[in-house]
Amino acid sequence: MSGPQRYLALRFIVVFLAAVSLVDLLLALVVVSTHAYAPASVATGALAPMTFILAGTSSAAAALGLAYALLAYPAYRKTVFLLALIVLGLLAAHLYTINLPDAANCSDSSKGVQGCIMDEVYYVPAAQTMLSGEKCAPYADNCNLEHPFLSKAFVAAGIAIFGNTAFGWRIFQVILGTFSVPVIFGICWAITKNQRLSLYAAFLLAFETLFFVHSSIAVIDVGAIFFSLLGFLFYFAKARWWKFDTMILTGISFALAALTKETAIFLALVLFLYHLFFAPGTRREIIVSTTELVLSVFLVFAVGLQIYDGAFGAGSATNFIGQVDFILRYGGSLTMTPTSQGWIDPVLHSPITPWNWITYYSPVGYLVTSVKVTVGANSFTYVSAGYYGVTNQFEVWLVYLWGGYTAYLWWKTRGKAFASESDANEFRVARLAILWFLVVFLGYVALFYYGRITYPYYFISAVPSLAIGGAYFLTRSWFPRPVAYIFLAGVFLWFFIFYPDKAFLPTQVRVWLGH
Repeated sequence: MSGPQRYLALRFIVVFLAAVSLVDLLLALVVVSTHAYAPASVATGALAPMTFILAGTSSAAAALGLAYALLAYPAYRKTVFLLALIVLGLLAAHLYTINLPDAANCSDSSKGVQGCIMDEVYYVPAAQTMLSGEKCAPYADNCNLEHPFLSKAFVAAGIAIFGNTAFGWRIFQVILGTFSVPVIFGICWAITKNQRLSLYAAFLLAFETLFFVHSSIAVIDVGAIFFSLLGFLFYFAKARWWKFDTMILTGISFALAALTKETAIFLALVLFLYHLFFAPGTRREIIVSTTELVLSVFLVFAVGLQIYDGAFGAGSATNFIGQVDFILRYGGSLTMTPTSQGWIDPVLHSPITPWNWITYYSPVGYLVTSVKVTVGANSFTYVSAGYYGVTNQFEVWLVYLWGGYTAYLWWKTRGKAFASESDANEFRVARLAILWFLVVFLGYVALFYYGRITYPYYFISAVPSLAIGGAYFLTRSWFPRPVAYIFLAGVFLWFFIFYPDKAFLPTQVRVWLGH
């Protein structure tokens, strides 16, 4: 009897506990939403036992899932152990900074709202408004109708469960960001069955600085990426559940991504194009399955947005069509003018454009607080808390190598078979990465030339493609493994330099690092 068959009972328990965790989380969101709509009808006290159930079942599912993987797949024990180490290390790094700064020291006096790191000043008040049951204004900082609601509902759930604290604001973004790492591992594994490639991709996403910062704070980008990654995993793993086939499950995931942030449409477009041009099957089968995918995304997104708008919307945004129109009009209003050009690079003294994303721009300080220490006649300054919006440049600059190599290989092998099935599968993951990168990057380049302000953090949607493409390039048989390890060390060093809180270091080292 094979390992997986021998431990079927353990696998069933893991799946059951994971399902209970998911259902419990969804019910918690329902309780939060119902309380927000009619505070007198549902008390948030119901969340207390649900929180214990969620913590217990999810922890047990994770621990038993790890045990199952180690027992059932002895050949992969080292990989499973390293992946678990990356995920747990990332979670610990998040929890170390999650209360920095805490709620008492995190507010915007000019707006009179809580939140202080980047756009927390919009999303924390929006979540608090949702919990209060207050109707939205046509536009108000405490409602934020220019984006869908799901990420703000997660922030609201965190506040309802853990209190109006920095931990409550940020915990669900931490969870979604952390669990994106094993999901990207799963995507690469489903396509290639290459342990090293999948592990490298997980490492590169885990220690990408922009992704880490955005999953450390109460903003809305990481949720969209998590659900999109889940959709890619369902698609490539050919997942099925009950009456739902692969396309429906994939569509539901991308709809949840769009309900989190509308920019998930770029990632949905990546999958649509990939499926249309590279999926096996007849033309009729591809058209039918693509239609099923598009309808699944549209229906779940439309119904979800309609439920929210019917309960909380205002002005024109009281229904699905009205809010989509509002989102598009608001986005169209963010245009480049002589007095409004987005974020200006303090060193280059020019707007940060999409072309800077793939070359260089000065790190943007989301929240940077410094401490000046005077000892006798000498004084020095170090950063006590530094949240910077900057991609990991090691990963960004590598795109020129793996992108060029993939394009060359694509041209060279057109109409020809690969030497082995593993080579063909690994090329599939590289092709996905380059398509992903180009759709996101060129999409924003087009918006930039259309006149739209393009903030540098928009590039976060392309970050998973950097991780996948970089992992592919670093794991080629001709690429020296010691050089790959040096590159990964450089990625981690960049991450460490821009890690938000380095209070564990001696002061002189913090002065020397400067971030």
